[in-house]
Order: sequence, then C-alpha cells, then structure tokens
Amino acid sequence: MLRRIMNPKTTLAFALFLSLAFAACATTPPPAPAPAPIVYMPPDPNPPPPDEWNLLPDPTTGQVDVYHQGGYVGSVTGNEPADQDPPIPHAVPTPAD
Repeated sequence: MLRRIMNPKTTLAFALFLSLAFAACATTPPPAPAPAPIVYMPPDPNPPPPDEWNLLPDPTTGQVDVYHQGGYVGSVTGNEPADQDPPIPHAVPTPAD
C-alpha cells in the first residue's frame, strides 16, 4: 500500500502559499509619484564684488600663505595664540634658497 507523503493540511498550506506567492509577484507596482516642480530662481542682478582672498596651503609645512587682491598679507603657521579665532595672518620670513 502506498504511503502518503504529505497530509491534507500540509498540501492545503503549500497550495495556499504558492497561490499567494504567485499573486504577489503577478501584481503591478503602484504608479510612480509625479516629480516635484522645478523652481527657477534668476541670478541676482547686483552680485557683490568678488572678495579677492587667496589661501595657498603648503602641505609639507602646514603653513598657509594669505594674499588679498594680489598682495601678500602674511601667513598662518599654526603657532598663533589660542585666543585668535580666526587666526590673523602675520609676516613670516622666507628661508633663503
């Protein structure tokens, strides 16, 4: 006599699981939401004049040379007093080449 491999409850549960899995994969996803409108802001007709500050760091020494409108102002070396926030550039003698 043949023995049953699965009882009727297990067969019913397996069939229900397969039908739910198929139904979940067969449905179409909801439509994507509409994109947000793009807000255009025209540029300012009177922009401020450029503030010509240039900072040139030297990665080997940690010194930062500061130039303002093309002229050398000084350097920030990291040895400034702790109460200077932000540090004030000061003249640093350049080593002779």
